[in-house]
Amino acid sequence: MKMEQKLKRRFADGRANTSILKSKCKNMYINNREFVGNISLLQIEEVKEEWRVDPEERCILAKGYYLLEIYPENKNCCITAIFNNNKEIVEWYIDIARNLGVQDGMPYEDDLYLDVVIVHDGRIHLLDEDELEQAYKQRIISKKDYELAYEKANKIIEFAKANLENLKSFSYKYLELLEK
Repeated sequence: MKMEQKLKRRFADGRANTSILKSKCKNMYINNREFVGNISLLQIEEVKEEWRVDPEERCILAKGYYLLEIYPENKNCCITAIFNNNKEIVEWYIDIARNLGVQDGMPYEDDLYLDVVIVHDGRIHLLDEDELEQAYKQRIISKKDYELAYEKANKIIEFAKANLENLKSFSYKYLELLEK
């Protein structure tokens, strides 16, 4: 049976997110000692519905929120720093990706199902292992993709445990830069 290689492609401008009714997106390519890749800022102006997660009903998408989407070159992940309307970090949502790229000037990632969430207080969650498993069993992804997803997620978790303050500083720095 031939393996299907088409993954869900997610763009920085949120075009596939039906909960976002109106937004502004700005993208910048960065190439310095600290970072190489694209960073996009999606400012949420209007939503159909707010998104709330976890037992404490933490809001991760609402009017006035900012999504700073970080696409590091050759790293197989897209990091979304979610800021509330007071520009406080709510969480980082990291999509593990097979590929990152740019199409018509807009960064994208080809989602490999597995996600890591780092809450502002340092809690870390690994999400969608069931989706990754199902994609592998249905031959949507290869064994190589499956192993890549876990390898990358584990590296992200270890990095986050040791570098939460650096991640905060980086996120605030580039939020401020892209807001200008």
